Amino acid sequence: MAVQLVKVRFELDSSGWHGHESETLWAAPVATAPGCFRIANSPFYVRGISYLDVVEAADGEDRRIVEFNRVVERGGHATYMLLVEPEETKFPLYWNVLEEKGCSYESTHIDLSIGRRLLLSVDVPPSADLHEVYRTLERGEAEGIWEFQEGYAYLPKQ
Repeated sequence: MAVQLVKVRFELDSSGWHGHESETLWAAPVATAPGCFRIANSPFYVRGISYLDVVEAADGEDRRIVEFNRVVERGGHATYMLLVEPEETKFPLYWNVLEEKGCSYESTHIDLSIGRRLLLSVDVPPSADLHEVYRTLERGEAEGIWEFQEGYAYLPKQ
């Protein structure tokens, strides 16, 4: 039987760079923990959440969407958001370095005051060296390939 995904709604500050009031992420109910959901994709705007995190959420006004309460368990992934000019020809070269480290992304386009940009939500799996990934992100920003922000950096306890 296929797992029925739900949407978890996260409130945002609409005065932020993105201009959105909320973002919804797909999530799967956790069978052993009522009211808990495992995030099934990476956020574009929400900070503090990553792929495979388990969150607690409550029913909202729309029965198809639950409202985020808190993070229950971390899934071990990190998230970074990148803004790239659509015509940036060097992007694939820089992205290949991240892809070789195990990173993947979801993408969309967004219209901002600085123009239309490609927005990427980059998933960094637990197997990647987060420090190397961050240095690569910094290098890409310094070279003018992208701008980035940290969504959530998972650092395992030593």
